[in-house]
Parts: sequence; C-alpha cells; structure tokens
Amino acid sequence: MRLNSVERAAMNNPVRAAHQHHREAAWFLRLAGGALSGQQVLEVGCGRGVGAEVILDRLGAGKVTAFDLDESMVELARQRLHGRPVSLSVGDVCDIQQPTASADTVVNFGIIHHVPDWQQAVAEIARVLRPGGLLLFEEVPRRVLDTWAFRTFTVHPRENRFEAGDFAAELARRGLHGRGSMERHLGGMVFVGAAWKTGSTG
Repeated sequence: MRLNSVERAAMNNPVRAAHQHHREAAWFLRLAGGALSGQQVLEVGCGRGVGAEVILDRLGAGKVTAFDLDESMVELARQRLHGRPVSLSVGDVCDIQQPTASADTVVNFGIIHHVPDWQQAVAEIARVLRPGGLLLFEEVPRRVLDTWAFRTFTVHPRENRFEAGDFAAELARRGLHGRGSMERHLGGMVFVGAAWKTGSTG
C-alpha cells in the first residue's frame, strides 16, 4: 500500500533521516555483526533514498539495488542518489524483479507491515537471498497498528497483520533464521532483527 500524506510527512523529513543514519544504522550494524563491506545489497521500499544512503555510508555496502511501489518516491531517490552505486526502479516486494540467490543482504526499513500479503513478501525476499545471505529488518507490530492514532492517521491493511513472534515464525518457515532475540525499540513501537538464509555459500 502507498503512504498517505501524514505518513509521507512522517517518513520524509530531516528528523527521520537523522534517525536512520544514526540509531537505525547502529542497530543494524550490531545485529549484522559488523559492516556489509563491499556487498550487493537489496533495499525493499526505498522511499526518497535515505535508506540507500545509510546502507552505503553507514553499513559499508558496495552497491545497492532498490525499488519502491511509488514512482514519485523513486524519482526523488534518483535525484538524491545521483552518481552513487545505486540501481533504482519501480517495483513490488511481492514480485521482486531480481534473480534467485542474487543478493548478499536484503534491508527492510519498515516496509512489510504495509503489504497486504506480507507472507508473499517474505517468500520473495528469501528467494532472492543467496544461501547464507542476511535479512536486516525493522517492523511495526500489529498492536501498534491497532492503536487509535495509527488507525486514524495512517493507512495500513487491517487484516493479516503480525507481531514479532509471527514475523519470526514466517521467516523460519522460509528458511530465514535469527541468532538471538529480536530487539524492541521506541517504546515497543518497532522491532528489529537479523535473519540468515539456510545454506552455505560453499
């Protein structure tokens, strides 16, 4: 689902960008066990391109491929990331236009809770990750989406939502397994974690 005007304002401002560059980047570096040095990274739901900046500048990726459902956001990302090692396109996380086992790491800055068929999104992420590849994710649990503020001011699917445990179970069902517990941040408004795809790079 596309963001409404309230969500766009919340996601596309300097405070949110600073949070991604500092706190969220620190969470992901810790969860990954270090930088993604030189890796081919896929970002699902790139918005205006701040996430791709974080992946390159804070997480150390070599190249980022990123897409978003909203073509206007992709255009803003192109302007922001001009000249950087980033490939951008309009796309759907439920039908990722990338070969199987082609990504070293997939990064999700809070996109999957917007997807009606979020299980299909997880399946597609698992498909494009190479064996031994990593998923870094930040997500919003069902109980937060069910609050008055979220129901009144944001647009999200109402059915088939998830808590952290549901999300972890679906990851495991698709061969993506975490090491240790997920972390809850911002007073429990988000959970973050890392999961590795079963298999060896051999």
